[in-house]
Amino acid sequence: VPFSFVVKNGLKMRSSFSILTLVLVVSTPFWLYLPVTLIGVIFFPLYLEAILFGLLVDVIYGNTSFLFGYPFGTAAVILVLFAQPVREHLRFHA
Repeated sequence: VPFSFVVKNGLKMRSSFSILTLVLVVSTPFWLYLPVTLIGVIFFPLYLEAILFGLLVDVIYGNTSFLFGYPFGTAAVILVLFAQPVREHLRFHA
């Protein structure tokens, strides 16, 4: 299994990572929480929390100049959908 360390600790690791990402989204600039969210999308299967975090950023910082007024939410949906096929082809060797 390419992601055995994630599978081994599953829910505990995913929950901790989601809480960390939520704290970063609320308290830091975008250039800190975007890479962390991207790591979550790559390492966790169907990391739908990224979509919620994207919508949270849109609600907090509000930008209505993009598709439906949710640029980060839309980008998160696209990222989660397109990252899944790529994620299946990644292999991490120890």
